[in-house]
Formats: sequence, structure tokens, C-alpha cells
Amino acid sequence: EEEYDLTSKESQEAVPSAAGKQVEDSGTKVDEYGAKDYRNQMPLKADHSSRPLWVAPDGHVFLEAFSPVYKYAQDFLVAIAEPVCRPTHVHEYKLTAYSLYAAVSVGLQTSDITEYLQKLSKTGVPDGIIQFIKLCTVSYGKVKLVLKHNR
Repeated sequence: EEEYDLTSKESQEAVPSAAGKQVEDSGTKVDEYGAKDYRNQMPLKADHSSRPLWVAPDGHVFLEAFSPVYKYAQDFLVAIAEPVCRPTHVHEYKLTAYSLYAAVSVGLQTSDITEYLQKLSKTGVPDGIIQFIKLCTVSYGKVKLVLKHNR
């Protein structure tokens, strides 16, 4: 029976450090019901009523299912985030390192992801989310396979 040393330097280098990252959310107030209050951190844009997304500082994205651009926004979110909960009116997704890596692996660029989030969001996309997206997508395509002796 073989045993693998998961603490070796070689195995640590094989997995990108971004793979284990989560969005950091500090300083958010929680009300008496356990709900997070983002009102002070997320001011609405002037044309917020025509936009379907809320992008929270903790990486959760909320989609209004009754929006005229719902289908477009849903297709985009399915490509970049993992679904958490999808009741009738508001769907919840979560940005993760793996979902973002999957997004760039199917051809989305980092700039496309951040640009579309900005266009669809009712509020400005938090800087921490932009940094997280860049961190998780920057390493895609950096591995090269080299054959020796046609093997």
C-alpha cells in the first residue's frame, strides 16, 4: 500500500494557492436574525432598477428572477459561480476559486467577468471581489506539458 506525503514541497507547488482561497468578508454587521447588513457598503447605482444582480462582499451573488434580462444574467452566473439556492424570485450563487477557474477554462477572460459583473450589478462590485476574481483566474494556462522521447 502506497502512502503519499501531502505536506511535501512538491505537492504544495502542484496546486495553485488560489484554489483554497475564499472571499474574505470582514466588518459586515449582522442583525438580530443573523442576516448580513450591506447597506452601508453597497450603495445603489442610479439605474439600479434595470440591473438584475447584487454582488455581496462575501462572494454571494443574488439574481432577480423577474428581471427582463434574467436569462442573460443567469447564463453568465452559471458560467462563473456555483448555485446555492434558487427559489422563485431571487436566486443565490457563490463565487468560488473553482467556479472562476472553470469559467476561464471555457474561454471567459478575467476582464470579461469583472466587466459583466459591473454592468449587471445594482451596486458597484466590491474591490475584494475584483481582487478575488483576478487571483483565481491569473494562473490559468500557465502549465506547459513537455514530452521527452515522445512520451
